[in-house]
Amino acid sequence: MQEGATQRWVLDTNAVLDWLVFDDASMRAPAARLHAGMACWAHTRAMLDELADVVSREVITRRAGAAPAELLARVEQARAAHGLLLPTAARCAWNCADADDQMFIDLAVHARASLLITRDKALLALARRAAACGLRIARPAEWMPEAGFPNGTCAGPGLRPAAAGAATTR
Repeated sequence: MQEGATQRWVLDTNAVLDWLVFDDASMRAPAARLHAGMACWAHTRAMLDELADVVSREVITRRAGAAPAELLARVEQARAAHGLLLPTAARCAWNCADADDQMFIDLAVHARASLLITRDKALLALARRAAACGLRIARPAEWMPEAGFPNGTCAGPGLRPAAAGAATTR
């Protein structure tokens, strides 16, 4: 993914699954914006590792009707085309009630993302506070192009892309 004037978005694991594994209707509009290059999917190595773990689970492969290798290939293809790998973000001032989801809010804040797409109640609970700082936290079905904030750009200040193959920790 080249850096440019596109918005940075953070997608939690379930949003990525809905987009790349299950082709959920609620992710089609955001996916179209990603495919058009109007936004990039900001993520860390820890987020990709979590995705790899989840797509290898039998319940996921059975529902998707695909082998883990095929699902991982979809993730890698989307990451290469629409992703922006960033180093693990430092913990932000906001605490997510679900410690496993802290990495998503941390990255969204430090990468100056304009949007965090999630269905997770613990992340959604931070939406009001985040909106005051220009970060929209929304469910996939509630996302609308005109609702995005323009401050999260791939070329703007904040975290820089991780070097290819760079080790990052959670």
